[in-house]
Amino acid sequence: MIRSMLHTRPTQTNWLLSILVLGSLLGCTESVPPDPDGPLLIEGATLIDVTGGPALANSSILIEGNRISKIGSSDEIAPPAGARVLDAQGKYIIPGLVDMHVHYGRTWIHRLYLANGVTTVRDLGGAVERLNTLRQEIEVGNILAPRMFISGTPINQRSVKTSGSTSGAEMAAKMIEAGVDGIKVTGYSVEELEEIVEVAHAAGLWVYGHTGPTTGNVGPGARAAVEAGLDGIEHGTSLLEDALEGQIPLPRDYDPSNWDHMFRHWYGPMNQYVDPGRLDALARLMAEREVYFSPTLVTMQRNFELVGTPELLADPARKYMVEPGQVRFGAFNDQERQEWTKNLDLMKRAVKTFQDAGGVLLVGTDSPGAVFPGWGLHQELELFVEAGLTQMEALQTATVNAAKVLGKESDLGALAVGKYADLVILDADPMENIQNTQKIHRVIYNGKVLNPAALLKDNLEQFGQSQ
Repeated sequence: MIRSMLHTRPTQTNWLLSILVLGSLLGCTESVPPDPDGPLLIEGATLIDVTGGPALANSSILIEGNRISKIGSSDEIAPPAGARVLDAQGKYIIPGLVDMHVHYGRTWIHRLYLANGVTTVRDLGGAVERLNTLRQEIEVGNILAPRMFISGTPINQRSVKTSGSTSGAEMAAKMIEAGVDGIKVTGYSVEELEEIVEVAHAAGLWVYGHTGPTTGNVGPGARAAVEAGLDGIEHGTSLLEDALEGQIPLPRDYDPSNWDHMFRHWYGPMNQYVDPGRLDALARLMAEREVYFSPTLVTMQRNFELVGTPELLADPARKYMVEPGQVRFGAFNDQERQEWTKNLDLMKRAVKTFQDAGGVLLVGTDSPGAVFPGWGLHQELELFVEAGLTQMEALQTATVNAAKVLGKESDLGALAVGKYADLVILDADPMENIQNTQKIHRVIYNGKVLNPAALLKDNLEQFGQSQ
């Protein structure tokens, strides 16, 4: 609850009333009403330090404009004149969360991310002009949506031709000139990747993306891509297919350009042919080369392991999905879903090996679609804990690790003086159970106080409910 300065601290009430009465008698003092655009003081919560330091109980966080100006204990920071004070006694505060793999093409998803504490997203595949316009509208305050980083159109042989470029390197140069924050690749040879990396690195940008499928010669595989200079790998499937021992039998009519074929016949039975030792070695190589890993476990789980199950159909967040996502896969039977459960177990193994080797692990959800915007990030955190990460390690994947990869450590990723005022106030301790990141009381985004329930209600009123 936002309170005026008069009701800031119960222990000071009598003292403040005495001053106000005396001032009234002298005719020279009036209470200062809170300024809706003025400073915001959040008092009483336990601040979770995602850099690994001890939590700060009974904290005070002063926000001025869209930045954090002071952090301390509640008896150290007095509210400035006209400040709003948010009582957060018994709550827990974490930084705003970052989803590092989304596809931002729908207007009804803005509030869904924010309601779930996702205050920053990175788009991994969309038209540069449209995304630039969208983020400019966000930055000036015309649209309430998460702050955005963009990659533009993914580079592959097909998109190179469509863009009128003669090479992947030329297309990368065009993307950089258009203002992307990084380069995504989805189909290339080793030589093409090396050229793209050279162009991107010269501009101070990272190159990331898929490393396969290796069937159909779409990509060279994870190890070759890492050795060619790729900075980040998306999807756990990229690691599995580079750890194969033996050939996966494919049907005669197998078409590598058919997504249903690819995920049913190529990736589906892959667990049967993966050498765990090779998988571990690849994960350690990535960590050693400082190649980040965004396994997108949640999209694999929901698209293949849970597809068509009562659990997925009964998801209460489904009512906010006003547009059905594009269906690229057929119905998976029980046996095929079991194969994907085994695939996910291997991906979780890779996640744990990578984490233990000191790698930079990220949350990426590949939302929207079967993964619901905002909710998917929390589900990915749960999967990371299932893989063996601690609650803190999981939380770091959506905060400090994301800020590092974005090159925005001075602005995002932790609660510190000078950083953006993006934070999430929770009703329960996420260090006890990572599911508590979903118990959101309030979201502070760019210094503004947002009520998650109100955001979701507004979304239903504006866009309607999924049928």
